[in-house]
Amino acid sequence: MGADHNSESFEMTKLKSDANVKNLESILKQMAQASEQILSSGIEGKEAEVRAQLDRMRQLKSDIETVEEKYKTFFDTRPTAEKKKIAELIAQINKSEEFRTAWASRYKDLVPTKVLIELEEGPDAIIDWSLPLAWDWKHDLIVFSKHSDERLIHSVVKRGQKRILVFCADGLEPKYKTDDVIYLLDEKSIEGYLGKLGPNLPRRVCTFDKIVKPANEIEDSELKVTESFFEKFEKTFFRSIVNKQTITYFANRWITQGLQNLTTIAVQPSFKNITEHINNIPAVIISPGPSLDKNIKQLHQLKNKALLIAPAQTLLALDKEGIVPDIVIVADPQNLMYLFENYDASKLGALLIGVACQPELFKKYKEKVISFNVNGPLDGWVSDIFGDVNYRGACGSVSSMAFLLSSVLNCDPIILVGQDLSFSNGKQYSKGSADGGLDVSIDEENKTFACKNIPKGLREMDINNITEEPIDDTPQGRILTLPGYYGGEVYTKPDYAMFHAEFERLAQINLEAKSDLKLYNCTEGGAFIEGFEHIKLQEAINTINEHGYPDVNFDQISQKIFNSIDKVDRLKKLGIALTEIESGIQKSIRIAKKCLKLASTERNAKDNLNELSKNEKELFVSVQASNFISMAMHNEIRKIMKLTDSASTLESNIDASKLLYQLIITEFDKILPNVSQSIKDYNKVMAERVMLDIA
Repeated sequence: MGADHNSESFEMTKLKSDANVKNLESILKQMAQASEQILSSGIEGKEAEVRAQLDRMRQLKSDIETVEEKYKTFFDTRPTAEKKKIAELIAQINKSEEFRTAWASRYKDLVPTKVLIELEEGPDAIIDWSLPLAWDWKHDLIVFSKHSDERLIHSVVKRGQKRILVFCADGLEPKYKTDDVIYLLDEKSIEGYLGKLGPNLPRRVCTFDKIVKPANEIEDSELKVTESFFEKFEKTFFRSIVNKQTITYFANRWITQGLQNLTTIAVQPSFKNITEHINNIPAVIISPGPSLDKNIKQLHQLKNKALLIAPAQTLLALDKEGIVPDIVIVADPQNLMYLFENYDASKLGALLIGVACQPELFKKYKEKVISFNVNGPLDGWVSDIFGDVNYRGACGSVSSMAFLLSSVLNCDPIILVGQDLSFSNGKQYSKGSADGGLDVSIDEENKTFACKNIPKGLREMDINNITEEPIDDTPQGRILTLPGYYGGEVYTKPDYAMFHAEFERLAQINLEAKSDLKLYNCTEGGAFIEGFEHIKLQEAINTINEHGYPDVNFDQISQKIFNSIDKVDRLKKLGIALTEIESGIQKSIRIAKKCLKLASTERNAKDNLNELSKNEKELFVSVQASNFISMAMHNEIRKIMKLTDSASTLESNIDASKLLYQLIITEFDKILPNVSQSIKDYNKVMAERVMLDIA
């Protein structure tokens, strides 16, 4: 009991001195102070001061939302005096809540926007009610259009907004431009803008024209262009957020499994080798949607007429019909062995597996494996070692990834089968697929769906930690609608809607690059996908037969692919890379420990601080060199950097820096054993090769 009590007491003391706890206390104090000033300035009628403090409160409310729950609940365990102190701060903050809400929206329904905008304080008054009461002026994003009044844009710049987009289609007069605003001329620019932000995406986006309608009349044609932009932006932003969540959730697994797979990948071909042997042939992407049951038997006619590509989820359904795909794709890093249950993989042409996927797959099917990048920003470091990367894309689903890869191979036509992207008659998957037993019920009134009879393998994948739809015996999720293949609308779920947008985006990009490219959606059910011709599968088969394409003998092609790799060169590159990775990690840990020691000693000594600054710069360079590891830590690093930004004293700044040093030590230390094991695996392979050469 005594030992447990001492341990608990130590943890409490440690947490109390944590920079996160101190930051939370600081935020609460600042919010209480801002609350008091809002009320006093409001009583005195000082509009500008109320606005300034309300904007400050917006930032503080945003900051406190990012504080982890364990730091918020920490005070529940503290002595009565501390709890009372916190309760008093919260009471002071809440005093002005009703006034803040009323003051921000005081002109909303009182004066028409077109009248209010002409007044001196009008633009600010409009912004007061338009922005949420929690807002990060540095990281959150406001999106305008060229129809927005420029006075609103100038006003948010003046108030400290850092991220501002304006969609202007055919451009704007230079007099309306400022250095603080990014102007996008078309929908294509959205991808590039969000891509540059990387994992530093905004938590909130305010699409201004949807809240405050432009005062001037807009022609229908222009209105449609603007609305299309906003719709595209929302879809792209959602996809970026999901990709960020994917990276956050799977980052450590991706790194660990990538390291475990390195030696196997070194002696296997990569997707780059496929590009050297396949070009301009038909491709069929066979997905496991419920409509696959309608035309799966017709796929026999396409064997040796087109490249048959199937996500692993479709494999068992095809096997029941005696159809052997040429390429089976695995992209998810979770345990997917259940998708291959009792399947004889020796008859497959190739298994295309993501470089950071489950190591057991690489080992069990090593004679058939070709590696590829699933998420370039996160797993590109593996392929960079061997010079394999020839694209940097990342897709939300295996099927959209198959579409991307087919386009990289210049396949033409590209045919979709079983790509429902929706529910159909209580089903989400083809009855013959590994997940075919899953049942779905729709609650139209509450706009939700529930799943029953979830296969064990699917449940254990735990994929919905990303999509925020829980997996258990009765998971609930929101239902959305998409345009139907045969007209009308079909029910879908949020991640499928995202995949749908992804297919349409990729179709548009491909058709712009090659206008005569043939894209056929032969799903014969599910959602309508813009950019594809929607025809029956038999019609597409007839078109291929009539065109007279040469036979696609993938067995011969795969033999060439597997014979084309230079294993000696790849192993040599791996040996050099592993040495650099190990020494880089050890160096980062060593410098971080030195920084932590310096930060923990007497802080008033100028020489000590100078030495700390010098070592910190060296640490950042070292960590950046191992950026594939630091990506897994990005969320934690960003939280610590926010602590550093909000630090008001040298002591609080150093406290935040100590958290960063400790994070680097802890996380790099976790990775080091995996690197050491990869080096052992590498040395074993090299020793075996030497023995073979001697023999």
